Amino acid sequence: MDYELASRTRRFFAAWIDGILSLLFSKLGLLILGLENKEFLNLYMYSSKQLFLYSIWSIVFIFLLYVIVPTYIWSGQTIGKRLLSIMVVKDSEDLVDLKTMTLRSVFDLGSQVNLPIFIDAMGILILVDLFFIFRKDRKTLHDRIAKTKVVYY
Repeated sequence: MDYELASRTRRFFAAWIDGILSLLFSKLGLLILGLENKEFLNLYMYSSKQLFLYSIWSIVFIFLLYVIVPTYIWSGQTIGKRLLSIMVVKDSEDLVDLKTMTLRSVFDLGSQVNLPIFIDAMGILILVDLFFIFRKDRKTLHDRIAKTKVVYY
């Protein structure tokens, strides 16, 4: 099947929807762990049990949203992609699998590890990743890593 590449705008808004969901779930994790924003910022600089639990909480949610849902529930679609009628497929145009979606989500998963130097490096990589969307093939760095593309369905 020949798929048409999804527009940059539609990809942006799908990522925006998923990002809002991630942020809401993140805030829920802070509330459950009894952390206020100010306390969280202080904990960010030091190791703590709560910070470790918050990292695990975030990684599990990101894994569910960006790997499990698009692999097993909505073939190649996160919630945002589903709402905007786009999906991820392999370059070969086959449906995605667990390995492919895990590779594609490496930056999202890595950014949840709350270590000061690591999170700064991930922020830079995510920014570089975003600029790849302006290439002719509209493939971001994470698309290249996982050998995927985002298409209309």
